Amino acid sequence: MKITCVTDEVIEVPGDSLVAANLDGLNLHRALLEEQDMSGASFVGTDLRGAFMWKANLSQAKLDQASVITTDLRLAKLSGASLRQGRAMGCQFDGADLSGADLEGVDVGQASFVKARLHGARLLCHRIELASFAGALFDNYTLWPPGFDPVASGAVLET
Repeated sequence: MKITCVTDEVIEVPGDSLVAANLDGLNLHRALLEEQDMSGASFVGTDLRGAFMWKANLSQAKLDQASVITTDLRLAKLSGASLRQGRAMGCQFDGADLSGADLEGVDVGQASFVKARLHGARLLCHRIELASFAGALFDNYTLWPPGFDPVASGAVLET
């Protein structure tokens, strides 16, 4: 399978599908991955800066230590995904489903989670006070950093 980037770079990956694919450590800067099913895929340490992943299915994906700086993840499905210790500055998670996702240690400065679903997510992030949570939905199982007030940041508690 081929992954095309805005930079005209083409990356060959084995297989006919990105479901459960191993894409660890690849340079996918500005990759065009909109609406792709990448559920269960592994992107550990992958450079996804500026990638276009609008409406992508990344449920149960491993993105630990990946760079999703300014990546478009609007309306993406990231339920159960792990993004631990990554970099997500300026990332757009608007309308995304991050239910049960693990973002522990992720730098989310200037990231946008507007109207995202955050039920049961681990949001023990760095620079979370600089992120936007207007209309984001969370529950009593969502974990926030000590001292962070999600409601004051615009998030809505669903009980």
